[in-house]
This record gives sequence, C-alpha cells and structure tokens, in this order.
Amino acid sequence: MDTAINEALSGINAFATRQNVTANNIANTISSNFKPAETVMEGIVGGGVTPTVKPSGEDSVNISKEAVDMLLNKAGFNANLKTLEAGIKMNKRR
Repeated sequence: MDTAINEALSGINAFATRQNVTANNIANTISSNFKPAETVMEGIVGGGVTPTVKPSGEDSVNISKEAVDMLLNKAGFNANLKTLEAGIKMNKRR
C-alpha cells in the first residue's frame, strides 16, 4: 500500500483514539474520583503516528479544554482523510 495511505490511516486511527479519550473525559465530568486522561501522539520512524493514552495529571475535567480538543480532533481527522483521499486517487492513476 502507498506510504501516504498508510500514514493517513495511522493518523485517522490516532485521532479516533484521541476523540474516544476526549469523549470519555466529557462523559465523566461529574463522576466522583474520576481522573481525566490525555492522548500523546508520537511519530513513527518511517511514517505514521502512534497514540499513547496516559493520565492527564489534572484532578478534574476541564470542559473548556475538552471542547477545544474536540475541534482539534476533528481538524486532524479531516486533514488525514484528505490525505487518504489523495493517496487513493494517486494509486488509481498508476
């Protein structure tokens, strides 16, 4: 498979993980003793990204931060989707 396609799929999966973490944080906003998590994305040698979920270090959910994260997740997902679409078009032309 094409490198651009693999990298785009990696990014889409990473942003899906990040969105799941964000959604879980929001869903548990009023849960007692809940500690929010965050997703750290690291580049993979040769292309792509891997998400790592870890505790955020915060004592409670910051709903403003989570709202911004949702918008960033959407933008990251859409950017990787455009890359995937371009990779598919390039492969069809070969």
